[in-house]
Amino acid sequence: MQFNTLFNIFIFLCIVPINVANAAAKKLLFCYEDKEIAPMFLGTGQEIPIQRPGASADVLRLLDDAVDGVDIEFVRKPWRRCLKDLESNKVNAVIASFREGRERIAVYPMNEHAKPNAQFAISRFGSCLLGRDIFRSQWQSRDKFNTKTFTIAVPSGYGLSAVLKKEPLFVHETVSKENAFELLNKGVVDSSIDICQVNKIKTSSYPYSDTDVKALFPPYEFTLGYLVFSHQFYENHPTLSHKMWQWVSEFDSAPIYIDYLNSAREKELPKVHFETQLYCHPLKICL
Repeated sequence: MQFNTLFNIFIFLCIVPINVANAAAKKLLFCYEDKEIAPMFLGTGQEIPIQRPGASADVLRLLDDAVDGVDIEFVRKPWRRCLKDLESNKVNAVIASFREGRERIAVYPMNEHAKPNAQFAISRFGSCLLGRDIFRSQWQSRDKFNTKTFTIAVPSGYGLSAVLKKEPLFVHETVSKENAFELLNKGVVDSSIDICQVNKIKTSSYPYSDTDVKALFPPYEFTLGYLVFSHQFYENHPTLSHKMWQWVSEFDSAPIYIDYLNSAREKELPKVHFETQLYCHPLKICL
């Protein structure tokens, strides 16, 4: 009888710490956009893809497995709603680049100079303009042009659109990156834009290999994406937040992003869209 009692106590002590650890895992509600943003996030709508959800989603799933004490759940919403819900702590985290003023709604991993610490970036991208030989050669002397000389196809909502409109460019927004590439391949536009560098590794997702379209280096812009937390989540869980940032800093995510970019390039080329047939180049006839 006494032996059974001691044995039961031993089993209880072995099991309880595991249960307590599981119970202590803090749910982290991560929000990302409900539109496809390859290679970071794939699919559209509120559904969370189980297979191939996107490179950033894959990295976060690996983080979830590696870091004790956190249980990441995903939710998809329009991007502005994600930011608004982060501010009110309805969601706990997003991946975002740094912009002045955004630290009011999100906690970034900062350095001693009160700037985001690039060491803790979850993604490091260089974006290049794409174009044929004539565009790439003329672009180098674009300061001489006083008018909008070139046309560029850019996916709608792309963060660089506002900056590109200040260049000698007509910016034509498309429904997708594939659509933008298609217009460039057909010669309807002079340029498009693509991720051309991950960390220090050159890459491309442009699918048409039988043209002289190439990326224009150095990259037009470098973008660092950070895993950022709501102020309330960080204040309640500072140690856990830093554990996640530390894991990100030690994990080499570049191969995952490059794999997704390569897969996008190898996919079957898109069929002609109705949009392509009706688009009018500002300097050419309607196609």
